[in-house]
Amino acid sequence: MCPLSYQGETVEDQLTNAQLLESGEFPLTPISVSLLGTKLVVFNNIHGSLLYGYGRYFGIPTGIRKPRNHIFDRPLELTLFEGVYLLKHKKIAVRDHDSSGFITFEDLYALAETKFPEFTDKYLIYEDLRNKKYIPRPGQKFGADFIVYRQGPGIDHSSFCIQVLSKHTKISSIDVVRSARLATSVKKRFILANPVNKSYFSFKWFKP
Repeated sequence: MCPLSYQGETVEDQLTNAQLLESGEFPLTPISVSLLGTKLVVFNNIHGSLLYGYGRYFGIPTGIRKPRNHIFDRPLELTLFEGVYLLKHKKIAVRDHDSSGFITFEDLYALAETKFPEFTDKYLIYEDLRNKKYIPRPGQKFGADFIVYRQGPGIDHSSFCIQVLSKHTKISSIDVVRSARLATSVKKRFILANPVNKSYFSFKWFKP
């Protein structure tokens, strides 16, 4: 069996996929993504490899915590932040698994707003980081909204922990100290992000 094949493909599709993997380019039509509840899954492993590899680092292959290769044979799961970003830029098409109908950008955005408090503010920062060629990933493990890589997971360690300040956020000096200490303990810089003007405020410990 051809290692690049998947169920339902023709020989022509396999050759096209092989060419895509060699070049790293997206297919001419948007990549198909299935919406399962609130999960976004790319079942075509070739397209999943294109989204994750080549320095893009969108999503995570299911069952592979830290992929050693950007070509893999597993479905790829995207976060709603990634899905909204990719759909806005017309890189993916999202199909509702239950109805088989396509999801509009507005519908996906509305779904993300129901799952993430202050989604709009956080998405503005996510998009800004992506546009600046950083790699933002979920930061809940570190008590932040995002952790940010300069190059990507497996290539370098994440450099920043980012907490997004929405218009309604109240943060005390104790919150800043607690977050900065946490970030320092894992060797990262703690940053507060202002989505209104997309500015960033950095904190670090100083010992006189």
